[in-house]
Amino acid sequence: MKVNTLSVETIDRKRITFLILFFSITLILLAFRFEQFDEVLQGEWKIITSPGILITDYIEFSNLGSAMFNAGITTLIGLGLAWIIKARFNGYLLSAIFTLAGFSFFGKNPFNILPIFIGVYLYDAFFSHQPMRDLIAPLLFGTTLGPIVSQVAFGFGWGWAGIISGVVIGVICGGLMAAIMGHVYTFHLGYNLYNTGTSAGLIGTVVYMMMRGFGLEVSPAFYWSTEYTAILSIILFAILGIMITFGLLWGANYAAYKKIFNCSGRLASDYVEMTDLGTTLVNMGVVGIIGLLYVLLVGGDVNGATIAGILTITGFGALGKHPRNIVPIMAGVYLMCIVKVWSHTDPGPLLAALFCTTLAPFSGRFGFIAGILAGALHLPMVMHVGGMHGYMSLYNNGFAGGLAMLIIVGFIKGLHPKILEEDWERKNIFRKAK
Repeated sequence: MKVNTLSVETIDRKRITFLILFFSITLILLAFRFEQFDEVLQGEWKIITSPGILITDYIEFSNLGSAMFNAGITTLIGLGLAWIIKARFNGYLLSAIFTLAGFSFFGKNPFNILPIFIGVYLYDAFFSHQPMRDLIAPLLFGTTLGPIVSQVAFGFGWGWAGIISGVVIGVICGGLMAAIMGHVYTFHLGYNLYNTGTSAGLIGTVVYMMMRGFGLEVSPAFYWSTEYTAILSIILFAILGIMITFGLLWGANYAAYKKIFNCSGRLASDYVEMTDLGTTLVNMGVVGIIGLLYVLLVGGDVNGATIAGILTITGFGALGKHPRNIVPIMAGVYLMCIVKVWSHTDPGPLLAALFCTTLAPFSGRFGFIAGILAGALHLPMVMHVGGMHGYMSLYNNGFAGGLAMLIIVGFIKGLHPKILEEDWERKNIFRKAK
């Protein structure tokens, strides 16, 4: 039995590696299809030396080829790190890698993610002494604070002093991320999938308040591409379709998908470990297509920012999201736009409709109406929390989602704490009582 388990892990490792390599290399090849070689490299340098704060769509800020090249290279770095630390190649890794890939169109680059890696490593070496493979979440998801590195390095015009300061602050932020993520989980009890976003929002707020104390102000950016919706939609449909095809070829089956579909999705619902890689890939492709269709149906733009949202949904199709628990949350954001002052195609609400799916477990646990209400609460919060961290935490919706769940979970705990427990948790409690 042990041999069989090891063989499945080995096969999954090879298949996930192949999938990520295929995805990354495809992006790099497409980069040189859309732009000349020198334009890609010049654009990449422009990306690396930009502050990268919200909203910096690298397609608009630089060019389409450079954005794709940046995403491909950054994704390969994430994959290489996973191999170096001998990470588990499961749903957690898939969610982290695809989120890293998505945000490499939208704020992350090879320069600003490396200090975060170093900070997590030093924290572990001097304090926690855990196997590095257990720190994949702060390592890869923690790169949400990359814009802090870039803003300090390049946003204030301090030259080499700024670059050194940015790296040092990034290292400190990486260590803080590794230290507090487990504690932040208790705020929302796993009903906010972007736990790192909540942690990063708190750290980013402290960093920005310190900056303001020295007279340093950070204003939001606005780079938003509108000209590539058609071609990017085709590329995304192709990538998601290929993912579903791989899933079917690798043994996806209806019984396993039904198990995913009936799961609440509460952290950490790793679908690769709960079912199998093939079925998980089918779910990832399906939820990614739902995100893309939402953008197209409301008339939104497919660009670097919305690609980040779509690929994040896709990644978390391996860790908590499925059609049944994301649609109600998205519907809540859609309906709230009707009664509020925002348009569905405005950047904030459009991104909120994608990233609000961080609250999918709440919908999965308490049903469609509860999901709509959670999405409706999420939108006004996310529209106003960016200023708290100076627009330097990319997972702004994860921060808002954590705050929303802090309120909702706190309220429910005050009424009936055991309602928040899953069925399996109740059984364990009763078993211990006996």
